[in-house]
Amino acid sequence: MWLICSWACQPKKTIKKEYILGAWKADSVYHFTNGFVQAIKIEDSEENIVYDYDTTGTVFMRKDGEQRSMKYQIIENDSLVYFDNGGRYLAGFTIVLLGPEKLVLKKIQKPLFAGKNQEIYDIRCFSHINR
Repeated sequence: MWLICSWACQPKKTIKKEYILGAWKADSVYHFTNGFVQAIKIEDSEENIVYDYDTTGTVFMRKDGEQRSMKYQIIENDSLVYFDNGGRYLAGFTIVLLGPEKLVLKKIQKPLFAGKNQEIYDIRCFSHINR
């Protein structure tokens, strides 16, 4: 757990965008809510998806024999953004770590309640897999 926090606190480094290419599968997902942490099981969850990034800017998502695609882009060396095939924004993530074997993404979530001082985000850790 502290390993994830240490990644998040590292100074920004230049990433090699080509590392995103290939197939990735989630190892772990953590949901942080105002200091509380919940680990999400991958096997039986909606997170059990293989993401396959290609050189054309398309990512193919595969789960249970189904496949869908969307466009992706790495922006300003620290953000991964998804678009539908019509170019409309779908979701964005902060790239915490992108290496040849590991990918760690952070997604800020909307507050649960009205008011200030809420910090809610997910950390998703992926491993590069062979197809």
